[in-house]
Amino acid sequence: MKILILYHSGAGNTRLLSRWICEKLSGKHKVEIAHIHSKYNKEYLQNFDLLVFGFPTHHAAPSLSMTEYIHHLKSFETPAKAFIFTTYGLYPGNSLRIFAKMLNKKNIKVLSYQKFRSPATDGVLLFSSKLRFMFRFEKNITNKLHSFTKEISNAMELTKNLIPPYQWYVPLNDLIKPFGIKYYENLKYQMHIIPALCTNCNLCVNICERKAWKENDPIPLFRRENCEFCLECVHKCPTEAIVFSKKMQKKPRLNKKFYSKAKAELKNK
Repeated sequence: MKILILYHSGAGNTRLLSRWICEKLSGKHKVEIAHIHSKYNKEYLQNFDLLVFGFPTHHAAPSLSMTEYIHHLKSFETPAKAFIFTTYGLYPGNSLRIFAKMLNKKNIKVLSYQKFRSPATDGVLLFSSKLRFMFRFEKNITNKLHSFTKEISNAMELTKNLIPPYQWYVPLNDLIKPFGIKYYENLKYQMHIIPALCTNCNLCVNICERKAWKENDPIPLFRRENCEFCLECVHKCPTEAIVFSKKMQKKPRLNKKFYSKAKAELKNK
């Protein structure tokens, strides 16, 4: 079976889990994995027997980049098959349900889905570092990953199109969602580089696929209209020069060292 894993990831949660799934499937199947971009159009996707989509949940919905990717994807003439999963910090809302319906409109059938509670990419910067659960994957994540990967491997046995059930608490979230979005928009407006810390390495410029950072001298320019506040640049900046408030300047980052350790822990479980 030929499988394509397409993911969108900010700091790195979805990327890490996508690679874990890829590694487990590669022994039995032909697997390709990549971050979403224009190469992966409908014509390319048709070369695979199965699609796996992974994305982070932002504001109880699929990430903007993944949403835009699916929006621009042309509908399939014959039904395609897919598995979907999301990573989330506090709660996933109806992100999987929303995404499954988006895929159905493109004639992509969802065979199964999963959600994985992961380090809160915003929470670790906004709240006390004493809240250790914000830095951790859920305790039973390896069991869920193994189960999900087994389902993918046995995909030919699945036929039903599954739409995740509606989550009862979402109306409560919808009441405060406008305030949350406004709050994050204000944080995005405050995003800036501390000149004294910046080495102008242009890592932020190179890793942002939305081109929210532009190469410039002496420091990169921030184009907030392109930013979806995924915080990849904040967490990966080698000198921690990108900030959106004074309070988070000394907060731990979900950086390369963090994910190297997380990868080792997942592998040993």
